[in-house]
Amino acid sequence: MVSQSKRDVLVIGAGPGGWVLAILLAKKGYKVAIFDRQGSPSSHPRGEIIQPNGLKVLDEIDILQRLQQELVYRWDKVHFRNMGGDPLCTIRYQNLPPPFNFALVVLPEVIQKLLKERAENFSVIDIYWRATFKSLLWENGRVIGVQVETTGKMLQEFHAPLVVGGDGVYSSVRKGLGIPCHIHPYENGYMTAIMDMPRDFKEELHFYVGKGVYVAMMPVSQYRFYIMYLMPKNRVTEIKKEGVDRFKERIVSLNPDVGDLLSRPLSALSSWSDFVFVPAFRVRCKSWVADGCALMGDAAHAMNPHVAQGRNSAMQDASVLSGVIEDCFRRGDFSRSALLDYEKIRRPTVEALQRTAHELTWLWESRFTPLIWARERIFRSIDKDLYLHDKILHTASGIKSQPYHLYDKWRALHLWPV
Repeated sequence: MVSQSKRDVLVIGAGPGGWVLAILLAKKGYKVAIFDRQGSPSSHPRGEIIQPNGLKVLDEIDILQRLQQELVYRWDKVHFRNMGGDPLCTIRYQNLPPPFNFALVVLPEVIQKLLKERAENFSVIDIYWRATFKSLLWENGRVIGVQVETTGKMLQEFHAPLVVGGDGVYSSVRKGLGIPCHIHPYENGYMTAIMDMPRDFKEELHFYVGKGVYVAMMPVSQYRFYIMYLMPKNRVTEIKKEGVDRFKERIVSLNPDVGDLLSRPLSALSSWSDFVFVPAFRVRCKSWVADGCALMGDAAHAMNPHVAQGRNSAMQDASVLSGVIEDCFRRGDFSRSALLDYEKIRRPTVEALQRTAHELTWLWESRFTPLIWARERIFRSIDKDLYLHDKILHTASGIKSQPYHLYDKWRALHLWPV
């Protein structure tokens, strides 16, 4: 038996972008239903970096102040070092205009809890957990709703003028639309873990780069600490067979200072269940919108996490899309052409971030000696050249993404006079 229900907007996927979109629309009085396959918000042992563009959106939905009162870590600087410990450059967020001239590192469950609580405050938002998307509903060539399988294997049809797919890299909504896309899986992903704060750790963010090595270390609160270790995805099974103790030895042996710092908190991680491997992807779609439907977040434009913009970009998608949706309701038009303003606004910024992340991937992860030489030269140029520093800062923060021209790259290598 199939039951039917009607809403204003249907959101597939309870990620940060989905929550933000639902909240923004609910503030304007629209009825929204969110569907997610999980039984509750999921959490992994990792840190979430909320960049300035994400902070701005969280302020827009009235939870930024609450978030800052939770166990989070605020940072104003990011330090890059080589594996020998020598400083390469420092990125200073204070160079951005206030009030969003900083970033936050949080545990996923902290921000998910706040987003969920904020959404539950609105009677016009319905949340369906353990709801599996089955298909799009069509009428005269346009999307008019979805069919989902809810608790108890019951099929339900939900109708709405607009369906939004925020269901990840392998989006079922995107597949249902038949939109051509290219999914590029990166060679390397990241093994991540959360542990107790190491003794004597200077509470700042540190990224270490070496020959095929990339390690991020950052506090997520005054008590907890996050590590992200670059790992080839085709070696995960092999490394796991070697055992978790051998893997911890790998981390400790990277650098004497890092090893001394991490040896004690790492000893508390006793099994692979304390770690999670996070693969990296880039998704490029021919279009993000169709008649009666739109894609957002990783479903439209996943990117390598080197720019720490995946979740922030999804939230910014939601902010822009909510305004376009309001205009669609005002005009009674949910056609592809009416929704295209959302894509026109967001695509240039997103594609600039994707390009930057892709370039950083081969540069930061390289094992090729000449590239390693070039990387250290570029880092040191960024540290000394305010123009280069602020350009990469504005891009990484999501405030203003600008392409890196040949002049910029030559300047970073000292091949062009400043």
